[in-house]
Amino acid sequence: MIRENNTKANRRRIFFLFFLFLVAFGFIIYKLVSIQYISADKYIIQAEYQHEDSFTLKSRRGKIIDRNGIELASSLIEKTITANPKLIKNPEKAAEDISKILLLNKEDLTKKLSDKDIGFLYIARKIESRDADKINDLNLDGIYVEDECKRFYPQNNIACTLIGFTGTDNVGLSGLELNYEDILRGIDGTLTAHKDVFGTIIQTNSEDYSPPVDGGDIVLSIDSQIQFYAEKKLKEVAEQYKSSKAIAILMNPKTGEIYAMAQYPTFDLNDYINVKPEYFSNLGISFSYEPGSTFKIVNASSALDNNCVGSEQVFHLAPSIKVGDRVIKEIHRGYSVDYSLKDIIKYSSNVGAVTVALSMGNKLYYDSIIKYGFGNYTGINLPGEEKGIISNYKNWPASTIGALAIGQSIAVTPIQLIRAVSVIANGGYLVTPYVVSETRSGSGTVEKNDSLNKVQIISSQTSQKLKDMMLSVVEKGGTGTQAAIEGVKVCGKTGTAQKANKIGVGYDEGLVITSFIGFAPYDDPEVACVVIVDEPQGNEEAIWGGTVAAPVFSDLVEFALNKIH
Repeated sequence: MIRENNTKANRRRIFFLFFLFLVAFGFIIYKLVSIQYISADKYIIQAEYQHEDSFTLKSRRGKIIDRNGIELASSLIEKTITANPKLIKNPEKAAEDISKILLLNKEDLTKKLSDKDIGFLYIARKIESRDADKINDLNLDGIYVEDECKRFYPQNNIACTLIGFTGTDNVGLSGLELNYEDILRGIDGTLTAHKDVFGTIIQTNSEDYSPPVDGGDIVLSIDSQIQFYAEKKLKEVAEQYKSSKAIAILMNPKTGEIYAMAQYPTFDLNDYINVKPEYFSNLGISFSYEPGSTFKIVNASSALDNNCVGSEQVFHLAPSIKVGDRVIKEIHRGYSVDYSLKDIIKYSSNVGAVTVALSMGNKLYYDSIIKYGFGNYTGINLPGEEKGIISNYKNWPASTIGALAIGQSIAVTPIQLIRAVSVIANGGYLVTPYVVSETRSGSGTVEKNDSLNKVQIISSQTSQKLKDMMLSVVEKGGTGTQAAIEGVKVCGKTGTAQKANKIGVGYDEGLVITSFIGFAPYDDPEVACVVIVDEPQGNEEAIWGGTVAAPVFSDLVEFALNKIH
């Protein structure tokens, strides 16, 4: 009886174990079917996620180079720390280790690394290599050290507003960096790598690799030595006269290529984030102002070219003249004189300039101003250019033509003015200024800016006569004698303009903008230059274009002539 009971118990145990085995085996079969068929896609994705990783291979941003091959903007390889919170096993420990090295807030970092809903985040960008090496040595799961390009400006302040700068993501934000973003930025590559259980890369197939394409370079017409010297001289004159700003442009009057586009104050491109945005504007193309007597060359050349006056004609000029409801006076003369057109330019006669403008009439004078390019963009390959302001002649009050004759009731930019004086220098052609002379793509393709865009707006005879007049300005007795260069014949024109009131009505008492425009040498002009000094302080009898701006012009043109030869 006992043996029979034991036999039954053993059978029950065997049946129970067999049942358990069937259940377990059935569960295993179910899991296999589930993994391999029912949920196959899900597990394939998880496996690929664990055994494959995609990396972005950063491209290098192209260089900005001056005409002599000197780098003005380049890229350095910096280290960036990124994380994939989904792969981090101990977020608190990882945050503690990293925060000690990078001096970050441990609690904030722990919170970020604990967020399993995101697969990527930046911990720190563009850090010191030694700190990146320390983090790399920690060998933390889900923490990566990657290469990233950082924009670097070797010349610091030189041509800062012209070059511009990039943001943290190496995207151009201003200047040439912005305008030539498509050429400079390059294309990032990708790499898909297979990893073992420890995260070590074990295989890379050619089809998983897309190489980065570095950005192209741009070559400027700018000469960094001339640029540096111009900025140095502007700083000196601005500090000497306690001026709020100073501007200079040097250009080849025949081709429009810019040798220097300088201003004061400047800022360090490598530290732009700590600079007030008001300093970012390129004043050479964006500063609009009333040009004063420098505008008289437009007046005289237009009247002469349209046969409204003769080069030898003599004008009997009173010390003042009434135009509409406004009386325009001479600055230094209280008596009547007989002046030729050359004398009007040489001595910068206001009454003479008004008389010449009246000979043209409103429409012809307006058309001539527009022909010179005022009130429109010059076409220079830079962002942020202003058009200036010139109202249509149909809307002019009776006094406007008189105001325009002496460089008032119009707003121009420095680049427009140097373009206008270049018409006199090059035989009557309006050229298109430029600062980028060549682009080089990442693949090696070179595009040169060798097409000369010019249109003749006055005759060569008229330009020659104006050259003679402007030569007399710098010679003995003229208003611009301090622009003279020893051994070189210099042509120029002074300007001292009242500063327009900020409310748009009238002028600020005692505030002026002094300027000088011109070119050299007389026989075959190679360098045109404009110098503008805004609100110089000092004795009113000593603050003139011929005393403040002309000496700077002399220094800059002499230096440039020696440099380009």
